[in-house]
Amino acid sequence: MNIKQLSRQEKESLYIKKMTELQLRWKNPIDSNWDFINNWIDEELEKNIEETIGQLGFEKGLSIIKKVTLISLIIFVVLGIFGLLFFGIK
Repeated sequence: MNIKQLSRQEKESLYIKKMTELQLRWKNPIDSNWDFINNWIDEELEKNIEETIGQLGFEKGLSIIKKVTLISLIIFVVLGIFGLLFFGIK
């Protein structure tokens, strides 16, 4: 997606959408007052959109890594317990 080709309203809408998604991921309360965006120049808005999208991508990737690690750990423990029960403790 090329942010520079979007209109000002589309940029503001995209920023609000992505920042809301990020705040929900962080479990933060969401403030509905987005008036401060109107004071930003286009370059600042584009920079903040890119940073928010980057942070959101990092958070999603980190979430996947955490889930894979947790599932691997659970499988390891379950297989260990199953092995002990099946083969017995000697």
